[in-house]
Amino acid sequence: MTSRWQFNNRKVGKETRQSTSDEELLYLLGICQWVFNSNCGFIIEMIDKEHHDNSNKPWHTLIELTAGQLKDYENKITEIMGDDIYNLFDKLVTKRNSIIHSLPTGEKVDDYVIPIYRNDSKGINIKIDKEYLREFIKKNEELSDLIYKFRGY
Repeated sequence: MTSRWQFNNRKVGKETRQSTSDEELLYLLGICQWVFNSNCGFIIEMIDKEHHDNSNKPWHTLIELTAGQLKDYENKITEIMGDDIYNLFDKLVTKRNSIIHSLPTGEKVDDYVIPIYRNDSKGINIKIDKEYLREFIKKNEELSDLIYKFRGY
């Protein structure tokens, strides 16, 4: 059974025959990815601005980095944007990895929400549910606010 949610006159669920979760969870997953990628883009923009002034490496090397590889620029991000931005970004990368690398269980509960889980580095299962996703979105909003403040907006 697939979900049949209207979105811009399209029904979600027609794209696949695979079983999916409810519409709200799918929607929240999409927002999570969008806001996280947006924040990564702004962090890359700030590094890139500094990069152009002080490097002869091609600019596109930064946009080819994964979020995990971007974390390796800790000193540069901290130097340019400060500890608060880097520390929150670091936590969000870990949470984002839990979301992206989680697996649906096939267990159907809560009006057909399929819980998804991620086993963390300590062997603890993390349930990726709607509240987890909403908290992730909220923390990305906080990061966005810090970045906007840094950028002078």
